[in-house]
Amino acid sequence: MVRRLNLDSEPFRVFSLFKAMQRLKRNDPVCDSFVFASLIKACNKVSALREGKSVHCHVVRLGLDYNVNLLNSVVSFYSCSKSLVGYACAVFDRIPHKTVVAVNCMLSGFVKNNLFDAGLGLFNEVLRCGFGLELKPNYVTLIILISGCVEFDEFSVGKALHSYCCKTGLDLVNKVCNALIDLYSKFGRMDEAASMFNEMPERDLISWNTMIAGYAGVSDCRRAFSLFRKMRERGVGFDRVSFISLILAACNSRDLEMGKVVHGYMTTWGTEITVAISTALTNLYCKCGQIACAKKVLDEVPDDNIALWNSMIHGYVKCGHNQEALGLFNQIRSRKLRPDEATMVGLILACRNSGDLSHGIDIHSYVESSNHLQGSIVLQNAIIDMYAKCGSMTRAKVLFDKMPKKDVVSWTSIIVGHAINGEGKESLLAFRKMCAEKVEPNSVTFIGVLSACDHAGLVDEGLNLYDAMCKFYRIKPTIEHCGCIIDMLARAGRLEEAHKFVRSMPIEPNAVVWRMLINACRVHGDFDRGLCLVRGFTDPKTLHGAEDHVTSSNILADAGRWDDVLHQRSLMAIRKAPKVSAKSSVSDLTE
Repeated sequence: MVRRLNLDSEPFRVFSLFKAMQRLKRNDPVCDSFVFASLIKACNKVSALREGKSVHCHVVRLGLDYNVNLLNSVVSFYSCSKSLVGYACAVFDRIPHKTVVAVNCMLSGFVKNNLFDAGLGLFNEVLRCGFGLELKPNYVTLIILISGCVEFDEFSVGKALHSYCCKTGLDLVNKVCNALIDLYSKFGRMDEAASMFNEMPERDLISWNTMIAGYAGVSDCRRAFSLFRKMRERGVGFDRVSFISLILAACNSRDLEMGKVVHGYMTTWGTEITVAISTALTNLYCKCGQIACAKKVLDEVPDDNIALWNSMIHGYVKCGHNQEALGLFNQIRSRKLRPDEATMVGLILACRNSGDLSHGIDIHSYVESSNHLQGSIVLQNAIIDMYAKCGSMTRAKVLFDKMPKKDVVSWTSIIVGHAINGEGKESLLAFRKMCAEKVEPNSVTFIGVLSACDHAGLVDEGLNLYDAMCKFYRIKPTIEHCGCIIDMLARAGRLEEAHKFVRSMPIEPNAVVWRMLINACRVHGDFDRGLCLVRGFTDPKTLHGAEDHVTSSNILADAGRWDDVLHQRSLMAIRKAPKVSAKSSVSDLTE
């Protein structure tokens, strides 16, 4: 009976059957190792940690801990949780004659619990024959490790594992080939993935789907569809994963027509539109600006699922339809759906982008009153950022001070918040507190604090922070960091230093940088330098936007060069560079 039970679908029936066996054999306890192995597996399926430990105690008490298969199940059980992986190691070490199954259970546990280096150490121990000459890695071992390389961004290790597979003949195993194709695809090495795919002795549906997903990942829509056509020509079936990958390819390439073709193909074949497919279609239509089509997909799905609604909310936000995104929140609650973290992040972004403080306060109240959302550091960081962007630093500071645990994003949000609200000294103070708390700043943190120094006129502090960022924190400057320094020097009238900084920048200056310098020269009356910059800025071979032409013509006008002003305006008309109308958003910021 235990053998007949499906542990995937009916793990609780194993417990019921065991209790029935115990009742029938009161004077003769159950001592079958297979039964206890099934119990351990059932505990693993339902994450019954306490019960699993109890079963292990029974195993030890009955003297069944000599059975290798049973011990493998125990190792696998303890490996499912990071807090118990130490027990797994202890049990594994006590197995007298280790098998490749035991090694694979331990490896899987290390990978699941973010202990990839420990997994590699175990693999190397096997290669060194630390567990006997007869114990050799099998194809499952390699699949676990190659998948770990994808998860932990270890491409060089994956290449070495590929070499090992070639030497041992494991590269002829279909499942190993699929894992290697996935490795190369996830790292964008599609030529190597295609080479692996073409050399496979036999391809299954997973092989084709993995390649299609790889092309989708690098936004190569045409090759993804070409491969799908070849798959169909060779009589290989397709499944929902095939369609999701094709939709993703169209989405990443912003190829609306191809996406519609896939949608029509699914309708023709009568494919069931699952939540995963609906979510992919919603993302496609939103990314291509077809909000009405995305909403139609949402309305046609019979089963409500919060993931699909989340996709629609984030789609609205990306397309600038913030009020429509906020309107979906009422529909979600009316349908008795349970909003999750992704839902609330989307709604908070909508409030931030629209400057809708009143809705933002309501969203904050909902998060605070929901047990499953309360205390989420991700949501608290997003709310701080939202309050800051809406100009309510008082509320942002109150929430920040109440947070029991703050990460680098929390500190960065409050630092940037002070900066964008003109509170430069408060931003610097928050940065110093962050460093005192031993929280290491990141690239975005420095954009915030340098921006604060820029707008507060704290030039020397800003220059010192830039040096510390480069030399002490080893953060590579971006154009945003450099822009803050240039604007800071330019505002202070230190034009020679600003120009010298531009010439020594570690990255190529863009048009915004040159506009900053030219405008600063105009403001401070350094027309000679400004006109010299304009000559280099208005290269006739380069097409400039309206802002560039306006900047050049303004300083030329101030210098009295009216013929050159007319020339700039004529170029602007010829190159069809119209000014973009600005727009403003007014919100009630009453505290």
